[in-house]
Amino acid sequence: MATRALVGWIGDDRKLTSTYNHYDGYPENLGVGLESHYSMPEEARKIASMGYISYLNPETGEIEAKNKEAADVTQLNDDFKEAMYEVAAVADSYGADFIYIYDIENLEWTTTKMYGVRQATESLMNELSALDGGIFRSDDIEENFNTKWKKFLNENTVEKVMSQAFFKLQDEPKEMVDAYKSSLVNDIRLNGKETYADYSVEDFIEDYENYISDKMDM
Repeated sequence: MATRALVGWIGDDRKLTSTYNHYDGYPENLGVGLESHYSMPEEARKIASMGYISYLNPETGEIEAKNKEAADVTQLNDDFKEAMYEVAAVADSYGADFIYIYDIENLEWTTTKMYGVRQATESLMNELSALDGGIFRSDDIEENFNTKWKKFLNENTVEKVMSQAFFKLQDEPKEMVDAYKSSLVNDIRLNGKETYADYSVEDFIEDYENYISDKMDM
């Protein structure tokens, strides 16, 4: 039996990019696969942009897709509650049992069970509370320096450089790269992206090599 799900990414432009998942969309399968293999921002955005997923293997991260469809893009309301209602409505149109949205503030996937649009809205508001007052705000507050700096990091620097670095590391042992990614995500959660604002591709590669060297010495 199909367990449908929505896999989504909400960017700083308040646009929801969403993909339909057909089989085994429950947390013990799809949720595990997303956390294990698509935990970095660039990876999360990529899978949310696929359009259609038949099945995601939680052990390997391999995706099966019987159909090719463009991802849905929905411009969300500026108001946080209205925006979460719109996300729930898109999931409802999919016949989704679960909603997976990547939290760009905390760098992690959130999981919401569908019990109807209104109940899902409340759950989404709780799961994605870090976005309230951030990219979603009902007034036209002028951006201060910190807001502009954060937006600059999100859109122009860290994620793109990390993506390029991991592309260059694609021939390294997958389990080593995955372990480094998990370490990097945890460090960013604790200390913020600003720690890596000046990193080049070569810096990330050197950091990876140092991480692996330290692991080998343990």
